[in-house]
Amino acid sequence: MKYALEERIGDPLLFCGRKQEMELLRNWVNMIPRKMAKSRALLGRRKCGKSAIMQRLFNILWTQNGRVIPFYFEVR
Repeated sequence: MKYALEERIGDPLLFCGRKQEMELLRNWVNMIPRKMAKSRALLGRRKCGKSAIMQRLFNILWTQNGRVIPFYFEVR
């Protein structure tokens, strides 16, 4: 599978241990078209995987080509 956004984690198979967080975010995304989703913030210490989660979510939504159009913007 070709990803629209190159993930910093490298090989997508290295992304593991975040099933609960990804399920929460995917459920949140599914509520967006029904206008039932509220804003979310992803908080955590440095180097704990926040960017990796968002990059993975972006690529999942991009490949689904569904009703939600993903947007990823990073400030350095």
